[in-house]
Amino acid sequence: MSPYLLSITTFLLAFAAPLYPQQTPTNPPTMSPSPQELAKSVHNPFEDFIKIAIQSTTGFGIGPRHNAGDSLNVQPFLPFSLNGQWDLFVRPSLTVNYQPIPDEQFGLTDMQSSFFFSPHNANNWVWGIGPIFQFPTATSRELGTGRWSAGPTAALIYSKGPWFGGVLAYQLMSFAGNRSRGSVNQTYLEPEVSYNLESGWYGDIDPPMTFDWTAPAANGWTIPIGADVGKAFSMGFQAMGIQIGAYDLLKRPDGAPQWIIRVQLTALLPSGP
Repeated sequence: MSPYLLSITTFLLAFAAPLYPQQTPTNPPTMSPSPQELAKSVHNPFEDFIKIAIQSTTGFGIGPRHNAGDSLNVQPFLPFSLNGQWDLFVRPSLTVNYQPIPDEQFGLTDMQSSFFFSPHNANNWVWGIGPIFQFPTATSRELGTGRWSAGPTAALIYSKGPWFGGVLAYQLMSFAGNRSRGSVNQTYLEPEVSYNLESGWYGDIDPPMTFDWTAPAANGWTIPIGADVGKAFSMGFQAMGIQIGAYDLLKRPDGAPQWIIRVQLTALLPSGP
């Protein structure tokens, strides 16, 4: 089976797998969550929801002609109850990318899958740790690495009152694949702070930062700065959140956009009957 078919099969099986109900302190199963709790659940990876986030990111000022590019990312977060002490959270991530330079490219990038083991009865502070894998599923050479990569990933969150804070990190290193493409050695760090109102409106600072250890020092860092605003709400029995934000890239490698606008829709589905 090709890497592309294997990764897509893994992605589909993650949706088809049976999910078992679990309880978390922020959303007791006997109570309907308030708009403020739903807003915090949009940010919280370790919740009693199947979360499906769809995010469109448009980059501006790419290259000497200041082109625009776009990516569409689909990222489910799937909770599994392992036993009375531990839960497992699985996060596949699939991205379709339009890249305007150096030659126009449109297609799939490399797929990622993260696995977090988290204590079942955590309170205000919640953590998860596990492995992350990246598969060479890109539909063209320019959109992917051509390498199989893996490494550790971890997340730590704090949630109390209207505040939510957290940080997610991982380290990817290549171990197989096309060696002529060069090695993968990348650090990812995503801090997040949000203030969530009782109405479901929220403000959010969530800059994803990366450092490429294989690149020259001047091209290693990607550091955005900006903010998002969003709202969590229910339509009938369906809970969801929508947000929009703008970020300026303070540090960026050659060929990256100067600034981005991103729009995200998150569906929150109950994980049990």
